[in-house]
Amino acid sequence: MSETFDFEPDFSARRAAGAAGLALGVGLYAALAAASTIIYPPLGLAFLAPLALGVVAVAPAGKASPRRVVMGLILVGVFLLPVWPVYLFIKFGPAPILTPPRLVFYAVSAFFLYDMVFSRWRRAQFLFAVRKSGAVSAFVFLFFLIGFMSLPFAEGRSIAIPEFFRQAIIWLLPYCAVLTYSRRQRDFVAIMKVFATGAFLVALVAIGETTSHKLLANILSPFISDNAEWLRIAQSEKIRDGAFRAQASHTHPISLGEHLAFISPFAFAFLVSAKKNRARIFWAAAFIAIVAGAVATNSRGSMLVTALGSATMIALLGWRFLKRASASRWRPFAGLICLLCILASPIAAIGAYGVISGASGVSAANSTQSRIDQVEQAWPKILKRPVGGYGAGRSTRVLGYWGLTLTIDNYYLSLALDYGFPGPIIFLGFLTAFAATALSRARRCHPSMTAIYFAAFAAPASIAIARLITSQTGNLAMIFVMAAAFAGASVTFSRRRSRNRV
Repeated sequence: MSETFDFEPDFSARRAAGAAGLALGVGLYAALAAASTIIYPPLGLAFLAPLALGVVAVAPAGKASPRRVVMGLILVGVFLLPVWPVYLFIKFGPAPILTPPRLVFYAVSAFFLYDMVFSRWRRAQFLFAVRKSGAVSAFVFLFFLIGFMSLPFAEGRSIAIPEFFRQAIIWLLPYCAVLTYSRRQRDFVAIMKVFATGAFLVALVAIGETTSHKLLANILSPFISDNAEWLRIAQSEKIRDGAFRAQASHTHPISLGEHLAFISPFAFAFLVSAKKNRARIFWAAAFIAIVAGAVATNSRGSMLVTALGSATMIALLGWRFLKRASASRWRPFAGLICLLCILASPIAAIGAYGVISGASGVSAANSTQSRIDQVEQAWPKILKRPVGGYGAGRSTRVLGYWGLTLTIDNYYLSLALDYGFPGPIIFLGFLTAFAATALSRARRCHPSMTAIYFAAFAAPASIAIARLITSQTGNLAMIFVMAAAFAGASVTFSRRRSRNRV
């Protein structure tokens, strides 16, 4: 008696074309929905109706939503998050702004909420993922818990309450959804590859802006509604010390620089872990473009953080090589490189201090001084409300910056004003837990995943440093989705399981 086993091939052109067609179709649908709604807002409801019908059709009562459908939407949203210009949006009253990536994540959140109500199986998966992700999810939920608890004591609750629920909708719900549906290391890798590809495209736009000395926002200005003040500030700040400052799809060069800084370690990790020449060429081009895009922002902090992230990756990979390749003829050369890096570190530290202190130009020095002034102005107000703060979204108003500048130039300072001292402490705890867990996994994972987990260590470290100079919240949606995909991979993390080997 003979048995026949059908093995599915590793790569299928038909499946790849189908997935690409689905992603393209959903992306075009979201773009058409956004464009139509900008022209005539009531049309937005017509585009949302099929999504609601789709939820009912694919997720009948009592059954879980198809994971493949939700993961497909997550990947589309992950690609659109960095690529779509955030200044092209529509807004209805106090509701959060609407953009194609947000519409996609609203659909993902709808699937998640449906499953939490009707599927006992998905609820168990969510709770298990929360438990397995440990401190990462604990700090995320604690972050939103202190925000919720601050609402009754907020100064200006009419602003704080809508702002808190806006953050819960665009950050917390996607985190919970991605945590639930991204359950394997290969899901985390796929999400980060899409993020890195999106950063590659954004970096190319930034390079194009620098080459042409024209902002993308200026070109798209006829389509920007109800944001004339922001556009005026963006146009006035595009030149600093005679150097053009690119911002691509972001609202500020610093925001773009931070985005490229925390994605660059992943582009580097995919480059060193690639097994085919075509993949190596693509990721080499992506990494070079991302670094060049960070330079194009003319943001001192972004360039410094990007350099630190790359140096961290090189140091970690060099340490792993020296530890494991004891018989390799390249071991002395790797040791020499590490020694030279150690000897060069004092010079790098002096140069970094000069960059941070504003020695590179008059406006750079003024920028540094303005950050010091903000801390001095905020400190007495923080001491007045050390716990609970003034409420979500209140920091710029409390300091008198509302309408005069884009934001306060320090996210930890903003959090301390919004929530008191627990705010920045918990956010730093979240990034620390993320980085520490990644380093722990790098020691225990399959060798093919080591570089990627090193990148997962370097990324939150880069975010922690970058948040010292920026308070824009545009990147936080990407940060929470990235953290959720990383935390969700805890569910099946094991060195012995072949499905973790990518």
